[in-house]
Amino acid sequence: MPHIHRFYVPPHHLTVPFVSLPDEEAHHAARVVRVKPGEPVRLFDGEGRECDGTVAQVSRRDVVVAIESERRFPLPDVRVTLFQAWLLREKAVEFLIRHGTETGISRFVFFRGGHSDQPPRWHEKWRRIAIEACKQCGRPWLPAFTVHAGLDIAIDAEPMPLLVAAREGNPVPLRQAASFREIGVIVGPEGGLTEEELSLAIARGATPVSLGDVTYRAEMAGIVAALLIAYELNR
Repeated sequence: MPHIHRFYVPPHHLTVPFVSLPDEEAHHAARVVRVKPGEPVRLFDGEGRECDGTVAQVSRRDVVVAIESERRFPLPDVRVTLFQAWLLREKAVEFLIRHGTETGISRFVFFRGGHSDQPPRWHEKWRRIAIEACKQCGRPWLPAFTVHAGLDIAIDAEPMPLLVAAREGNPVPLRQAASFREIGVIVGPEGGLTEEELSLAIARGATPVSLGDVTYRAEMAGIVAALLIAYELNR
């Protein structure tokens, strides 16, 4: 089966019967992958809607797609929210967003941890990275992003059953604790969570869980946890 290129179109722009791709997507379609009139493409709006169509027109600044069919996808059965303490390196954050999106993380909640050197700041680049990851992996839903000044504020603002990745606090294997279809997992930065943060998480109802005997980089731990949760709940 030939490869079909996917392009992102915001929900309010994904109209029928014709859609003009947004500027950045049009540039990518015309200049990078070089689509041709009559070529099949797939559009998605990041909110569960996906449309198949064919390229109707290509110019230097515009790519128009004729919509032929559409389908809607429900929210995933398993929804993982990653509570991630802010990381030291911007590249690590980008790695986490890219591969966490491919893994299926539904929401990224960044907070300033005790070992974080600065507070998280929202950046439009995050959404662009997530869009590119969705285009690559075929995911129809974009993840959401929020930032908070600290773990206590994040937990209060995002109430849900919680796990906390930890080596202390008598952690249990993740497979024993992942029993909710919508769940949050708390992960520390490069220096880990502080004792106070771990105690706070447990006091707020979080279950300490082990990700195994391997020590993961901070940007990998949340991805591994999300994969394990999805595996356990989808078995």
